[in-house]
Amino acid sequence: MVSRDNKKIRMGMLCFVIYGIMAAAGLPFRGPVVIPGENPGLWAEVALLPTHDLAWAILLPALVIQLFGFFAYWAFMKDRPEGEMAFWGMVLSVAGNGLFLPSTGLLAFADPQAALLYQAGLTDEAIAVASAGVSGALSGSILAGSGIMLLIGSILIGITLWKSPLFPKWTSVLYILHAWALTLAVTLSYTVERIGGLLILVVGVVLTRIIWRETASSQ
Repeated sequence: MVSRDNKKIRMGMLCFVIYGIMAAAGLPFRGPVVIPGENPGLWAEVALLPTHDLAWAILLPALVIQLFGFFAYWAFMKDRPEGEMAFWGMVLSVAGNGLFLPSTGLLAFADPQAALLYQAGLTDEAIAVASAGVSGALSGSILAGSGIMLLIGSILIGITLWKSPLFPKWTSVLYILHAWALTLAVTLSYTVERIGGLLILVVGVVLTRIIWRETASSQ
């Protein structure tokens, strides 16, 4: 019989799998991340894609669901030798994810309206609105801090995966690569970003399967 705490860990780890499914499904609908000031025409085209609302209806909840996966992973690892590092990996990942949500909200809700301004010939106004959430003094600093915390948190979690005898070492490599693909690489390559969504799905399935097995005992 599985204990109540282990059931909670299992439910949380399932959130990693659900997040991976939603990320892999939502990113193709969203289109590439385009900096408005660099290519306003393409940015407006992406913002007005007919799949824009569907994409963000998938991706925004996915970012919240992922948080429960971080909590569950630390709960599983906390009494193991890697527990301290897993804790800080969880803390930084949760903080980075939380700071990322305001910018994603602007991309989801404000970009289409700003793109309509662009189509109406109000280019400067459109770019000003669209850029406010990602490249302003405050928003840019928060977004950069979010990416740094997510990346460092993922590296720490990746190290725990590498050091733990429970998990294949390749899960560590893929986990860190997924974090790079979904943070620093988002404006560099849409293909790489989509691969990042697939990587976290693969890692999530493997980790959940192993942790499911390890939590079979009620002890």
